[in-house]
Amino acid sequence: MTSRLARLWQPGNPQRRVFLPDFWMAVIESPSVGRNKLPRNCVKFEVDPRMSRHDIREYLTKIYDLPVRDVRTEVQMGDITWNTKLDHQYKKAMWKEEDKKIAYVFMSKDFAFSFPQMFAALEEDVELAKATKQQEELKEKLNEQYANRNRRVGQFLAA
Repeated sequence: MTSRLARLWQPGNPQRRVFLPDFWMAVIESPSVGRNKLPRNCVKFEVDPRMSRHDIREYLTKIYDLPVRDVRTEVQMGDITWNTKLDHQYKKAMWKEEDKKIAYVFMSKDFAFSFPQMFAALEEDVELAKATKQQEELKEKLNEQYANRNRRVGQFLAA
């Protein structure tokens, strides 16, 4: 499948071949703990809504040479924006986002996927975190000096 129009085929012309499909796939980070945690050999993708399970499997095995064992797909409904409560009651939506197609791809058992760290922590961010931590510690020390200083503990203020 490709976006450009095909030439009219005539006898003697070579067979038309498509090397890069119009489909797209994006890796989604899944939670590492909790109820939605995925096994180590499972990868979660957001895929083009036109893709089928077979397309996803072929895409990953032929282009990226991955050991795909099973593919499961899910269509998530887009969020609906209502203008008023009556709109919700009478099902008159003001706006609806597009639906998403999510694919859960299970690889062979010995395959372990970890979500790539695209942007490592910059030195500036590390220094900024250190500075904010030092400020918090200073605040706590200053508060200890002035907290409860007007009270005389253990002495009675009787006439």
